[in-house]
Amino acid sequence: MWELSQIDSLVDFRRLLSSLALRTGDVLNQSELAREIGISQPTVYRDVRLLEVSNLVSRIPPFFASRTKRLVKTPKAFFVDPGLSVYLAGYHDPQALQGARERGGFSETLVLLHLRIASELSVPHAKVHFWRTGTGKEVEFVLETGRVSLAFEVKVTRSPSLRDAENLLALFDESPSTVRGVLLHRGSEVKWVHSKALAVPWWWSWVEEAGSPES
Repeated sequence: MWELSQIDSLVDFRRLLSSLALRTGDVLNQSELAREIGISQPTVYRDVRLLEVSNLVSRIPPFFASRTKRLVKTPKAFFVDPGLSVYLAGYHDPQALQGARERGGFSETLVLLHLRIASELSVPHAKVHFWRTGTGKEVEFVLETGRVSLAFEVKVTRSPSLRDAENLLALFDESPSTVRGVLLHRGSEVKWVHSKALAVPWWWSWVEEAGSPES
């Protein structure tokens, strides 16, 4: 692509890639990125845009009950390929990855890959957002289709409980249009931790199975 010819320094570009990989799943602060890796803000803004155009990085907007708020809040940035984010972050073997401080972000990136597929296959197409309050409560993903939303919380636990769904419950209170929540975890158990929140393994076919709670 002709846009890639605008890259002035491959060394700086690689440093930017590594920094973004370590931050996959975080709120995108391009000024902070520029300070950390020692390149100009305009260069960071341009190169991040090139990564988006190249479908290597994507932005996820925040979810708010007010659509006006949604337009002015900072998005999150994710690598499209979770394996590439792990590699560029410097984790090249399973043992190192198990102890990675960024493991939560890598897990969210993997979940997002599947949610993107699900959102494109749904009719009408769903929009993917994240939800965060000013006090720090956060739900990793909210799939919005028309006036109805489905929320996804990602946890590294193998034994999910109602406590792990606290942020989902907070979202239910703020957004009545969020009809269900899915708590994705690393274990093998499938159970309802709340009348509106189903805990399932991250690899399970949660999109089809999370429609309604057991009677």
